Amino acid sequence: MAEKRVERIDLDAGTRCTEPDDVVDEAALVITARGVEAAVTMRTPGEDVELVRGLLFAEGGVALATRAIVQVDADRVDVDADAGELASRSLIATAACGVCGRVALAALEGRAATVGSDLAVSAATLAAMPVALRAAQARFETTGGLHGAGIFDARGRALAVREDVGRHNALDKVVGWALAAGEIPLGQRVVVVSGRLGYELIEKVVLAGAPIVVAVSAPSRLAIDVAERFGVAVCGFVRGARLNVYSHGWRVR
Repeated sequence: MAEKRVERIDLDAGTRCTEPDDVVDEAALVITARGVEAAVTMRTPGEDVELVRGLLFAEGGVALATRAIVQVDADRVDVDADAGELASRSLIATAACGVCGRVALAALEGRAATVGSDLAVSAATLAAMPVALRAAQARFETTGGLHGAGIFDARGRALAVREDVGRHNALDKVVGWALAAGEIPLGQRVVVVSGRLGYELIEKVVLAGAPIVVAVSAPSRLAIDVAERFGVAVCGFVRGARLNVYSHGWRVR
């Protein structure tokens, strides 16, 4: 875990206080094949050799998964295999749930700009957005098995909501809508997601230029760090009349 400072807002009690909060860690794991970089995947640090072995088993079977696998350092694992054997395995290339295995984390600096929007939205409006997102998820109502993502205006009105079994897919769909509608960059919009907020989602939010993201569940440490760097307010655990603000609290009135 990592410790972050968080602003806890309770609308019923009328309070706003700053407290330490434990957040789950998230970092890039480099997978090399006999010293040659083959893939990068995001994960919660720990049990990295087991993670890589499981990935290899799923895609390559026992023969590949039983090769020697060594933890080289905290964020690097080496497999006794040719790089071509790992590069052909599709699961490793997509294991980051939306982050391409061949794109280094640092590449975001060269692809994204700090969100310059001056948008600030009331806590009450933000707190109501997950309810509105849920109400617009027609297929979730019947299946119970879909993530949702939405783009809202500053008054709390849902402009577009999309669903998918993958949380990153749902966000990709709604960003695709925004592109077609001429809404990118999302400088005056709020992005709302139905689950947790990891790097793969905050990356998409930053690239779309949205100044505020609302998540029903927890953000990861890396998601908070990226949001802080690029000017995005992260609101997590937005449930009922309570929400936690992890970055750029000035955007939450």
